[in-house]
Amino acid sequence: MVPSPPGVDEKYRYIQSAGALNEAAPVMSKRAAPPPARASAAHAAALAGLAQQSDEERGEAGAPRSLASMPRQERARVIAAGRGGRGGVDPHTQGWRWGLFYVTVEDGQRVLLVDREGRMEEVVGPRRVWSFGKRVQPMAHHVAHPGEFLIARFRDGRQEHLRGPAHVWFDPRAHLSIGREDALQIATREAVVVYARDGAGEVRRRVVEGPAVFVPEPGEWLHTFSWHGARGGDDGYRKVPNGLVFQKLWLLPDQMYHDVTDVRTADDALLTIRLMVFFELVDIERMLASTHDPIGDFVNAATSDVVDFLGRHDFASFKRHTEKLNELAAYPQLAARAQQCGYRIDKVVYRGYGAPDSLQEMHDKAIESRTRLALERATMQQAQELEDFTLERTLARSERQRDDRAAESDHEIALSKRRREADLDAERARQTFLREQQGLDARQSLEVSRARDAERRAHLDALRALGVDLTALLTQGRADQVIELRGGAEAAHLHLSARE
Repeated sequence: MVPSPPGVDEKYRYIQSAGALNEAAPVMSKRAAPPPARASAAHAAALAGLAQQSDEERGEAGAPRSLASMPRQERARVIAAGRGGRGGVDPHTQGWRWGLFYVTVEDGQRVLLVDREGRMEEVVGPRRVWSFGKRVQPMAHHVAHPGEFLIARFRDGRQEHLRGPAHVWFDPRAHLSIGREDALQIATREAVVVYARDGAGEVRRRVVEGPAVFVPEPGEWLHTFSWHGARGGDDGYRKVPNGLVFQKLWLLPDQMYHDVTDVRTADDALLTIRLMVFFELVDIERMLASTHDPIGDFVNAATSDVVDFLGRHDFASFKRHTEKLNELAAYPQLAARAQQCGYRIDKVVYRGYGAPDSLQEMHDKAIESRTRLALERATMQQAQELEDFTLERTLARSERQRDDRAAESDHEIALSKRRREADLDAERARQTFLREQQGLDARQSLEVSRARDAERRAHLDALRALGVDLTALLTQGRADQVIELRGGAEAAHLHLSARE
């Protein structure tokens, strides 16, 4: 479907908002408000449309009034309409002054001198011309800076668009009106759809992608999209028709919030499912050919998928399987419809659910009861665990005490054993020492005896050598009875004698 071109006044006024659905806040305007009327329209109507004024506004000669002939307040209002370049009209267009018979046009200014026969002469300053019997009509100077363009409509039906920087002096002999509009700035990954009629009267369509500064040619107009948008407020993220009006398509990955309300589970529980859909526009031509509101299609498809999902689960089963709502496989109709519309669904995020007050109250009570029982169970479990801990600690402490006492006994036994062993070692050492000492004493006594005997034998040998009777000597006065053997080698005689 080809949209019809807008009116002349709105044809080149852009809706600057881009087609982004990044709903960071739940409050959005119901409909994008149309841009306010520019001051250039009022100023052009005051300056460029003087030739179309009614008879009551004309002077004596029936010609349009000049700024000089206007009352002071009206002249100030007309000049203020274009002051600061907002209306596209140079505010310094009063650079001329009257003399007695002459008019002086300052440098950089232009005026029209109208004689009594209606002929006009353009005077370019600096110049001083004869003005007796003539009327001075100022010429409005329209200026367009970079990022702007001038729309000049001629009396012969032609129309020109002059991209800024440019300027035009309004000449009522050739121009019907001159206005200034802002060029449409198209950023990277943005696009606009442009329509125009060719020479055969057919409407052609083309897509202009950014980055670019778009200035339309005469007769072109932009496609204005009117899609579903979030109404916000107390209704959450419920989408309403015509909630988003824009002209620039956003080709970046985007996301939108969507609340599927009044969905019933298999056991008739009424829920509201909150989703966040991530998508991206990949084919503009397919989108233009297959839908006029892709967001509305997404809303309907996602709602259908959610209704189908909840219809297969009761409330308890739904709560156990909510993680499946984060899987793209749970939204087959949404993915299929997005592909038909030239979009790609990247991901769907389940943001939770809402329930009616009655069900929510029952659910809250059940949660409260479960929480209380869980807390009581946790309290009792902690008490039992405390008792078990105390008993385990007591048993461990007793076991450690027994181990300590056993270790002390073993230590005392070991010490006693080592003491006895030390005493035995000391006794053995003493006995060994005594035995060694006695042996030494015995050997010393034996040696002394041997030395004494040797000395005596030597003495006796010496006496015997001297012829001393050793027997008599040795037995003298000592024996009670003496047995003496006398004789030589041949025969021996035994002689017994008793001591008196």
